[in-house]
Amino acid sequence: MPQSNNARTEFVLKDINERIVRNNDVIGIGTVSALQQRIDYTNSLIDAYNPAIKGLDNKIVSIGQSINTLKDEIIVLITNAVGTSTVTYCGIASTGPGGRCGLSTDGGVDGGWAGGISTCLEGYTTEYYDTVTANIWGFSSTSSNPFTVTTGILTDSSSTFGPGIGTFLFITQNNSSYSAGARVSLGDSSTCVATQTEIDRKDGEITTLRSQLSDYIGVVNKIRSQRSKSELERWGCFRAIEESRTENTVLAGVLTAFTDSKYTNLFLK
Repeated sequence: MPQSNNARTEFVLKDINERIVRNNDVIGIGTVSALQQRIDYTNSLIDAYNPAIKGLDNKIVSIGQSINTLKDEIIVLITNAVGTSTVTYCGIASTGPGGRCGLSTDGGVDGGWAGGISTCLEGYTTEYYDTVTANIWGFSSTSSNPFTVTTGILTDSSSTFGPGIGTFLFITQNNSSYSAGARVSLGDSSTCVATQTEIDRKDGEITTLRSQLSDYIGVVNKIRSQRSKSELERWGCFRAIEESRTENTVLAGVLTAFTDSKYTNLFLK
């Protein structure tokens, strides 16, 4: 180890310069960065996963759209059966605490309700769309935490959050943020029962489609988990380069302190 103070100063200078050289190698200043080569490789590998992921995502989008189309069709069936401004043949007016649907003074229904299907009908409940959401981890080169999560609804290839976006997918059945309309109970006449039978059939289709959706999401998430390993490695390379740049800035300041006579004159000799 150096014994004199001057020798100690030289020892520090040698270490700083060696660290700057090492950082330059990482960054790629005056040489080819080994990390950049790895970034190029992981970029190619990430891209190679995309045909499989985007193809499966397109199927997931298609199934999700089919589910919500069936929900729209169910709402149309209910609306047509109940009416939009007066209680028609299948609407069952509630006489409970939830509302009375314009009951007249003698207890009969006078149809005095407006604005579409109302909470005053028996069995009223909001129907919500199903959604497929992408969990998007912070793998960008500017992110300080690779596992910071943002989310986006996976809809179609033209949307901001389309196929291939995100790290993992999950389905939310009846997402309360997206209303499709309202369901109500239908009457027991033959026509109303026939409508309910058709609604039940469509509900059965939705159940089947949800099962298919879960299957495809399970498969694509396995593939996405492998892609995420390359995304994490690429993020680590970017961060190492950025940290080397930051450290070099700090080291340059330290180097100035050890070479500028304004400061070195104050060092112990």
